[in-house]
Amino acid sequence: MTPFEQRWLAEATRLREHALGPADDAAAVRAARAGAGKLEQRLLFRAAALAEKNGLLGALTHRKQHAAYILLVAGVLALMAGATAATAVLGDGGRPVNVVWAMGGLLGLNTLTLLLWLAGRWLPVGQSGSLIGHLWLRLQQKLGDTQPIAWVIQAEADIARQRRATFWWLGRISHAMWLTTLFGALVTLIFLLATRRYGFVWETTILPPEVFVRLTQALGALPAALGASMPDARMVLDAGGATPVDADRHAWSAWLVATLVVYGIGPRAACLALCHYQWRRARQAFRLDLTLPHYLTLQARLQPDSEHTGIRSQAPAHLPRFHAGHRDGPDDGGPCLMALELADDLPWPPPGFPPTRDAGRIDSREARHQALDQLALHGAERLLVAIDARLSPDRGALALIAELSRYASDTAVWSYGVPADPARQQHWRDGLAQIDLPASRHFETEAAARQWLEPPHA
Repeated sequence: MTPFEQRWLAEATRLREHALGPADDAAAVRAARAGAGKLEQRLLFRAAALAEKNGLLGALTHRKQHAAYILLVAGVLALMAGATAATAVLGDGGRPVNVVWAMGGLLGLNTLTLLLWLAGRWLPVGQSGSLIGHLWLRLQQKLGDTQPIAWVIQAEADIARQRRATFWWLGRISHAMWLTTLFGALVTLIFLLATRRYGFVWETTILPPEVFVRLTQALGALPAALGASMPDARMVLDAGGATPVDADRHAWSAWLVATLVVYGIGPRAACLALCHYQWRRARQAFRLDLTLPHYLTLQARLQPDSEHTGIRSQAPAHLPRFHAGHRDGPDDGGPCLMALELADDLPWPPPGFPPTRDAGRIDSREARHQALDQLALHGAERLLVAIDARLSPDRGALALIAELSRYASDTAVWSYGVPADPARQQHWRDGLAQIDLPASRHFETEAAARQWLEPPHA
């Protein structure tokens, strides 16, 4: 996924958890913390880890497909609308074409909606964007037959609102549809002019001919500057007669096509490019709002204080004490290997260790109770607790290690996985020292840990 799609997914995850409550994310949080990085990066990692399980990843893909299908159907309808408009204003060639009505039919509604869209950028005329854009968004919501898709759609709308880019986001859809309509009208106009014989006139009851001369010249000034052939004053006066002049047909046809391109297609294409540029900028600049309550709640778990100060609490008197040389309970247990909150990318049981010594993973409250119950019931001669070397210690992990040591004759800790940075290694050493674990019982290599668990004489 692109960086924007990752943040989009995180926003959809936030909306889902706001509606349904916190997710079961213990494994995702551990993996995110192991990946290091700043808080936003960990939030993105957590959202990606949860996405397949909660359906949001598939919803993101389906939403893109739905949007593509809707745009395809809407594009076909827009082409048909443009073709119909061009056919209506030209007719079948049986009677002359009124150039004023033709231009009004081809550009009138388009110009009015374009002016309203421009006014909406600065005037409080309701929702930002456009009517077509909001209809497109509403249709997506109707076709989104699952709740995950609804969250994905709402997340994109929230992103546009946070970046104050809703006007540009929905404006792209409006301009794209109008541009398609005008293109359909242009193609049909050229086809009809090439295959039928049309005459061009203007009609009035109260206006003087000079009005139409000035209007035609004003509309034709820009196309003429671009090299198009436009009717002159004589042609305009001739078109005001009872019958069209055959010699002027080509000039009026060029005027009609050129004005449609210059005053219809040109502005819409420019607005579409502007909206696309502004929305792209907004997407690239978007970052998660870490001041939102949802992200503030996750911060304590994804970026705990222990990563900055070494241990979340500097109060060793409140931590249980490590036990060695004796155990509380029976002594029928042998060597035992146990994993404490390991990330999913670390294989378990680790290669090279006897699987019969595996006591499983401890990654939830229930798993902690089960581990303590099993050790209390059977005990252990040697207990090796594997920790994720990439994580920082917290009081809960240290307290559990101390509690587990009560039921083993000897207990050691193994820093499993990719070696942590020196500062994080020192945090673990300091934390384990707070529960009185001897330095000789903290192994930072697999070979030393395996040799201690299964000594050569065993």
